[in-house]
Amino acid sequence: MRILIILTMIILTLSNAEVKIVASQTCKVETLSKSDIGKLFMLKKKSIEQESIIVLDSSDKEIYHRFIKEYLNKSIRKIKTYWVRMLFTGKKIAPKKLSLEELHTLDDIGICHLSYIGKEEKKPQNWKIIQIK
Repeated sequence: MRILIILTMIILTLSNAEVKIVASQTCKVETLSKSDIGKLFMLKKKSIEQESIIVLDSSDKEIYHRFIKEYLNKSIRKIKTYWVRMLFTGKKIAPKKLSLEELHTLDDIGICHLSYIGKEEKKPQNWKIIQIK
């Protein structure tokens, strides 16, 4: 009985995702795990299935915070500290932050971009929703 309750809670949690992952149409990737998403957005990984991916953060603070909570499982403070440390040491620069309108007008043809939007927002034209496994 406990297993059934736990499975139900997991299914409800996954179906009530606060943030949707989107990719430009040129991306061949259709599904990603939460682990892969975390590695991509922390720039610990730069490609999936031999496809180079450029990640873009949201400039909307509320969506950004929901994404960090849901996919990175970290606090805002830890993420800020991580990026300051990476920038200071010269290892990495945080992903560029774009608004939803800027995602709509992004036209880097041939480049795979990965970003996220709020569950209530309409996906940008020429972008696709990535399934989470």
